[in-house]
Amino acid sequence: MQANILCLLGEMKRDASFYNRAWEESNHRCARAMRALGRIRFFESKFEESITCFNKAFEINRLYPKDWFTCGCAHMRLEQFDKAIFCFGNVVSIDETETDAWANMANCYGVQGKFKEALACTD
Repeated sequence: MQANILCLLGEMKRDASFYNRAWEESNHRCARAMRALGRIRFFESKFEESITCFNKAFEINRLYPKDWFTCGCAHMRLEQFDKAIFCFGNVVSIDETETDAWANMANCYGVQGKFKEALACTD
């Protein structure tokens, strides 16, 4: 079955197994499936698994700012602030008007004591 159809079934039935199947049947080329699994794992508070899924998706297609944002939030939850900054930086490089990403990046810098960098995020 085509990977996009499996992803649609996963959305309709709210069943992650369809995303896993889409990933396998696409020979690990369906970024949509991994992005969906990343979001699911994030909301299950499985942050390391979430990051792994997002990274697999980003290897295929990096132009999804909402998923970069969620990945950054997962890194923040794990207190991996440099990696979170990288993710939020990708968000704002795609869309510089994403104020939540700028704010989270400033927060990460602030936690690290890098106040000059944090202030630069608020301009």
